[in-house]
Amino acid sequence: MRDFFADKNRRILAIALAVVIFVAVMGAMGNPWVSSAFNYMTKGLSSVSAAVTSAADEKTYDELVEENKKLSKEAADLRTQLVDYYDLKDENARLWKYYNITKSNPDFQILPANVIRRDSNDEFYSFTIDAGTNSGIELQDPVITENGLIGFVSSVNAASGKVTTVLSPDFQAGALAKKTSDNGIVTGNSSYSDQGLTTLAKIDAAAKIQKGDIVVSSGIGGIYPANLIVGKVRELRIDEYDATKFAVVEPYEDIKKVTDVVVLTDFKNKGEVKQAATGEAR
Repeated sequence: MRDFFADKNRRILAIALAVVIFVAVMGAMGNPWVSSAFNYMTKGLSSVSAAVTSAADEKTYDELVEENKKLSKEAADLRTQLVDYYDLKDENARLWKYYNITKSNPDFQILPANVIRRDSNDEFYSFTIDAGTNSGIELQDPVITENGLIGFVSSVNAASGKVTTVLSPDFQAGALAKKTSDNGIVTGNSSYSDQGLTTLAKIDAAAKIQKGDIVVSSGIGGIYPANLIVGKVRELRIDEYDATKFAVVEPYEDIKKVTDVVVLTDFKNKGEVKQAATGEAR
């Protein structure tokens, strides 16, 4: 109570209230002069009250400005933390998605990456990822998803890399039908790329490969490790130009819509062909 009366404006307000109460009581008893006095005092009280409120508001405003600055900074910090949380959550989700791959292939060194750009003029659906040489990526590194092999790194800079997909004729990988061991070369074909399909070419005429067979990488050459799933045989055909047998292969991944991938930066026997050509030990 003592603190309340320490403020000058509050003391004035208290006195004014006491006078008003007194005048109101007297007015209720029928004194005409009291009514006039009551009106006068009410106006005065309004002025005093407004002055006190104004002073209080002015003081509170400064406090609110400081509080608003503090809250704005806290909100900005929370937004940053939330973005970091979502980034970490996405990274963990991607790593968990590829856990089985690394568990089955402990020699694999993988690097998750996001698709950040697509070339709308490329009929073979190449794309750019957000990882490059600064992350340890090299030319010809295989690119996979949880559903299998989808391409390779065809060009790279410090921060990004271009991926040529299995739908492109520029992609060539030794492969075989898992069930029959009939081998050939997985390569894209412009007649099928728009349908999201690739081919297993150069199949022996006596091959027993059938529709529905699973096609995997053979591992020959050192560019791609063995047993990376490419897709399943959709149909068998004869090439009209050289009369060779080939299979139309449907990848297990929808390459046109893929949004995140994994780059195989290292694996057993990587670069086997290069080592043989330079005389280095395998």
